[in-house]
Amino acid sequence: MEVVKLQDAIKHQNSSECTVLEYAMQNNEINIGVAEITGRYPEEGFAVNLKCTEMGYIVKGHGKLVTETSSAELGEGDVVLIPAGEKYYWEGLMTVVMPVAPAWYPEQHLTNISAGALN
Repeated sequence: MEVVKLQDAIKHQNSSECTVLEYAMQNNEINIGVAEITGRYPEEGFAVNLKCTEMGYIVKGHGKLVTETSSAELGEGDVVLIPAGEKYYWEGLMTVVMPVAPAWYPEQHLTNISAGALN
């Protein structure tokens, strides 16, 4: 068993409207973060994770997730799956628990990507 306490979580201020607590595990197959979104993230364009499949569980609040091809309105209790390589942005006021596999690291996450880029 492995435990990561709240006081050991790594705080990432991704933007003025997105703060993430990363619970970094020793296991490189999976880890988890908790995002507080208070507007749009990223502020412009899209974000993309080049390696991880990301899942989002909306703990509280509401908003939407937008990709290049679709948009979903989300509220408490909803779950969304973002495959590796899919461009997206979040918008709303919500807390999202985000398990990712394989484990997240900063170099695989890009932001401010324009539509059609990386295709």
